[in-house]
Amino acid sequence: MGLLISWIRLVRFHEYGPLSIMVCLSGALLATDDLDFRLVQLVAYTVFGSISAFVINDLSDISDDLAARKFRNPLVTGDLSMRAVLASFTLTASLSITSLVGLNIYAYALGLTTLALSYQYSIGFRLKGLVPADLITHGLVPSLLSITSYVAYRDVGIDALILASMTFTASCVAELLQEIRDLSTSSTASYLGVKRSKDLALILTIIASTLYASLTIIRADLSYLIIYLPSSYLVINPLLRFRKGYISSEEVINELRHRITLIAVAILTTYLTLKLL
Repeated sequence: MGLLISWIRLVRFHEYGPLSIMVCLSGALLATDDLDFRLVQLVAYTVFGSISAFVINDLSDISDDLAARKFRNPLVTGDLSMRAVLASFTLTASLSITSLVGLNIYAYALGLTTLALSYQYSIGFRLKGLVPADLITHGLVPSLLSITSYVAYRDVGIDALILASMTFTASCVAELLQEIRDLSTSSTASYLGVKRSKDLALILTIIASTLYASLTIIRADLSYLIIYLPSSYLVINPLLRFRKGYISSEEVINELRHRITLIAVAILTTYLTLKLL
């Protein structure tokens, strides 16, 4: 059981996995009603790619986590061996790339680009240590994922760009909150300062809500999904409380993760239910 918990701590799929899958599904569902095996490939690509990206992130953070005495990383505590973790990265990265085989050239190229960018966030150029590349990269990875799923079925349209923009801003908010929590010496949050970073996170959230409303207007067949726009209050409220210092960064991250997941599930469930009726 202890070994299993260590792998869960390393992969952390329960934290970000559901949202990654929903971004993937949103892109595909926005593009077509005629879903086929390509969706299975895209979900597999998303799952394995996300896992490999988080594994390589923990591998790259060993020295920093040791210096900061952060023991969330099981490689720091010695619960997992370097050899086993490297093997898991190789396996999941290979499975992610293999899952793209058979998709059209645009989806294949975008998928590889997205995967490479997610790795460069942690290794190589190590974009997470560059301002403002850390914020931009964290936003680009899920937004490109949504477009990858979309172009697997049809050419890019304005609806795909709005979805990608909405995903980009939401992911930037997540990155800002994590940077405020960790207060890295080389991050956008440390450059802006905590107060300005909180303000930016709130502004980006309002922009994401506006983009959601725009999507329901651009796509007349999705107009009924405007009923979920008031749920943006459930996202904005924790940010307001965080801005005033009523809750901690860890608390606001957990609240937003759970609330956004539930809202996304509700939206997708409503969409699929009405499509099947």
